Amino acid sequence: MFDETLAELTARIDGARAIVLTGVDGMILAAAGGGGADPAPDLLAACLSDVHRRVVAAHRDAGLPLPVETSAGSSDATVVVRRVTDEYLLVALLGPAGGLGRARFELRRAAARLQTELL
Repeated sequence: MFDETLAELTARIDGARAIVLTGVDGMILAAAGGGGADPAPDLLAACLSDVHRRVVAAHRDAGLPLPVETSAGSSDATVVVRRVTDEYLLVALLGPAGGLGRARFELRRAAARLQTELL
């Protein structure tokens, strides 16, 4: 189920280069895409789950609600991290022509579907 969901996401999001379902500890449950010059899915999962944990800590320290999504972009790529549950995240790597709005929408829908499987 996880592999199918990620493959569908990769097909629906323009410019999606990789999508990873990972635990907040950086352990991969499933991955789609990647390869070539892109970072390996395990590197994406490890690095971006660490960033997510730091953003969560910053939100707690500031007295803010927990974040459900974080994104960062550069001239070559954009990364979106979407919380599925307290323990799982979806990470999407988009190319420079990637549709950020579409990616956010599709990740939100996928997170809702995956949530029932992961709880």
